[in-house]
Amino acid sequence: MKPALFIPAAALLLLAAAPVSAQTPATACIQCHGNPDLFDSTQVAQVQHFLAGIHAEVGISCQDCHGGNPDPALAEDGDAAMDPGYAPNPFRGAPKRTAIPDFCGRCHSDPTFMKKFKPDPRVDQETEYWTSVHGKRLSQGDVNVATCVDCHGVHGILRINNTEAPVFPTHVAETCGRCHADPQHMKGYTRDDGSPLPVDQLDRWKRSVHANALLVKEDLSAPTCNDCHGNHGATPPGVESVAYVCGQCHGREADLFRASPKHTAFEEHNQYLKDAGGEGCRSCHDAPEPQAAVGIRSFTECTTCHDNHAIIRPTVALLGSLPETPCAFCHESVDPLIETVAEPGRILHHYIEVRDGLLAAADSLHLSGGDRFDWLVDRALTLSTHTVAGSGAEGKTPELRPTFSRLFSKFRIGKTSFAYFDPASGQEVHAPVMNCRRCHGSPDVAPSEPVGFRTSQTFLNDMRALTSRTARAERIILAAQRGGVEVQDGLAELDKAVDSQIQLEVLVHTFDAGDSSAFATKHREGVDHAEAALAAGTGALHELAMRRRGLVISLAFIALTLLGLGLRIRHNSRGGAALSEE
Repeated sequence: MKPALFIPAAALLLLAAAPVSAQTPATACIQCHGNPDLFDSTQVAQVQHFLAGIHAEVGISCQDCHGGNPDPALAEDGDAAMDPGYAPNPFRGAPKRTAIPDFCGRCHSDPTFMKKFKPDPRVDQETEYWTSVHGKRLSQGDVNVATCVDCHGVHGILRINNTEAPVFPTHVAETCGRCHADPQHMKGYTRDDGSPLPVDQLDRWKRSVHANALLVKEDLSAPTCNDCHGNHGATPPGVESVAYVCGQCHGREADLFRASPKHTAFEEHNQYLKDAGGEGCRSCHDAPEPQAAVGIRSFTECTTCHDNHAIIRPTVALLGSLPETPCAFCHESVDPLIETVAEPGRILHHYIEVRDGLLAAADSLHLSGGDRFDWLVDRALTLSTHTVAGSGAEGKTPELRPTFSRLFSKFRIGKTSFAYFDPASGQEVHAPVMNCRRCHGSPDVAPSEPVGFRTSQTFLNDMRALTSRTARAERIILAAQRGGVEVQDGLAELDKAVDSQIQLEVLVHTFDAGDSSAFATKHREGVDHAEAALAAGTGALHELAMRRRGLVISLAFIALTLLGLGLRIRHNSRGGAALSEE
């Protein structure tokens, strides 16, 4: 049995009062099937659904799909209204599931008919459907697969740009999930290697950066199921086509990857794995129990590092060995040159106090490694120094201060793992994000092949060095700005340093950290801007200090002057009193 059709609550309220369209005649079908004395509420609702749909809107009625005589006078004569021998339009009734694509295709594959409603209609949907996994299985007699009505609805079919339509972008994932997230429905379906087809795709996608963009930020251009798998010709993209699919949006990253040595290495490794058979990675990588691509049986370009459905927002957690705390990215540096510009003492002491307190709390919870790192990321999002005062009232997540929000988002400091619900097991699953060390290990693990590890660690260290410079410059500049000093030049340099940081995140896809690489060049450019911002901030603080010293001197002079005047007035008063006594 197919899962029940998704009908949004708002649509049901509209359907209940849906009038007959001005273009839709009161046919025998509508008058009969809409009669609550003859049919129950579910069947009467089908008429209401139909009248609220696109077909009724454009003047297509029941008999145009199901056949029969629509004469309203036959509303009480079912045999005549549904006469299969009615010459102008024999009654066809409801199609079998295997015939649904052809049933809908009678109109939707006819360019002459469809041009009545749109000058440039698509009429290839049915043809595409038969190329899909769904279509191929249906042609083999598998009636459990999705057909037109399972995605678009049966009688209440809405325009695809109707926000209540089950195929509107914000509803697509749930529509696909009615089958693909149902363990019972998907039971028996397998991958090419014979393993069970997973049913966790929907919940994994909900944790993704794409779902956040679509559902939270309301960006309708963000990808959902059909953007990667296709609409009517839905088929998972193959190994060699994944980068092209992702490249529809991430064009620069795709171009950089395909020109990188990693692309060639992936192709070679796929051939190695094919030749290795069941032995897999161990046929080349002799131990310890593999840091070398545990569980990977093919390298599928983008998805090897970013996953397919659970595309978590990429952060520094994907790169080499992380520092002990996420705080270190902004407040501690791996670059000794930054120490030539001292952190204001008050800010530094407050940071150390907060950091040590958080670490002590983490120790009391017995957290370590990635668990502690992730816990600290969550705490950073709620610290009073990072959030707007009072914004976390009534159980709401505090709103980040604009400056910290920019640093946190642009420098992509994130967690080492994520959680999702697996319908098959009924359990919450905690999964690690991909990290370069999963395949490249470290020099201690793979001393003969340290290039990948060194490259990833260089990426991480250089990005951290730029982050710490920029963050320190911003803290200094903001301290000067709060004192009333003009800091526009410093802020402009900060923006340029942030832009360089964003470019570095893209240039990671070159997989080249050499001195003459694009990554290294952009890193030096970012450091120059950060240094300029630091210099501007230091100069602004110096100016603020000079102003304050001048103010203190001025106040002291004024105080002394007033004191002198007071003493003079007192002296004169005493002199006047003495003269009066004489």
